[in-house]
Amino acid sequence: MNLSQLATEYIIFKQSMGMRFRAESVILKAFCRAMGDIDITQVTPNAVKDYLTGTGPITTFWHRKFDALSGFYRFALSRGHVSLSPLPTTIPKRPALFQPYIYTHDQFRRLVEMTDILGRSRRFKVQPATFRTLLLLLYGTGLRIGEALSLSLADVDLPASLLTIRNTKFFKSRWVPIGPQLTAVLVTYAKTRRQLPRPARNRSAFFATRRGEGLTRGSTERIFRLLCESADIRRMDGGRFQPRLHDIRHTFALNRLISWYREGADVQRLLPFLATYLGHIDVAATQRYIEMTPELLHEASVRFQRYATEEGES
Repeated sequence: MNLSQLATEYIIFKQSMGMRFRAESVILKAFCRAMGDIDITQVTPNAVKDYLTGTGPITTFWHRKFDALSGFYRFALSRGHVSLSPLPTTIPKRPALFQPYIYTHDQFRRLVEMTDILGRSRRFKVQPATFRTLLLLLYGTGLRIGEALSLSLADVDLPASLLTIRNTKFFKSRWVPIGPQLTAVLVTYAKTRRQLPRPARNRSAFFATRRGEGLTRGSTERIFRLLCESADIRRMDGGRFQPRLHDIRHTFALNRLISWYREGADVQRLLPFLATYLGHIDVAATQRYIEMTPELLHEASVRFQRYATEEGES
């Protein structure tokens, strides 16, 4: 059977089971393009190895591609389209976990201030107030960038200080309450937003271009990279990626944890609430967001010393 046709059949099959399967479908389509217009039986182990390895060092993406192809070939084997899988049997060790970049308060302040440059040229389709508010929302809620860009006017209930996040990463919708300071920021921005076109009325994008169109992920990433360069925010620890928009989500989770430590709160009891707020399916996913930075290490140490002292006095 033709490789591309079978891959399409597999993608439809997975989606019919309720799986979003977006990343995997992108990988499979790229695999088919790399192999060419051939029958699935013509795919060789060497060709698969070349696709998996690419031109650079082994990264976590190697394993993501391998996992996607493993599922596809299990599907092909179960239906008798191939008798053997061409995937490698020796799996390289997974690289060390990716280390997110944690923004300091001063760095984030500089990022927000740099949004003024968006008003200096009409080539930017985004007003400074729009991008400034977007950054503050991400910093104050830890939303995924896709969730923030998907917000419609109807999803932002300012009188109730409540956001409705619809059909997120795990097919769930959730409510995200926001504090009074962030609400005030959104109220101010909403006045600016009402002056822009609303092509779909209340279903129009909350974060919009000067024409009222929703911001795209690509343009948002490009503007953010420009702001980082202008604010002289760059990674100096040898990390594979420069500071990213998604790292604001990590920063939010870490800041929330540090605040709880300082307040003397029961952090372990509160972690499930943080997981729910972030839209994670379990606490383990949230724990991966929490990096042991010097500041967090200090707060944990202070908490342990306080605990040890109280135990010793009892």
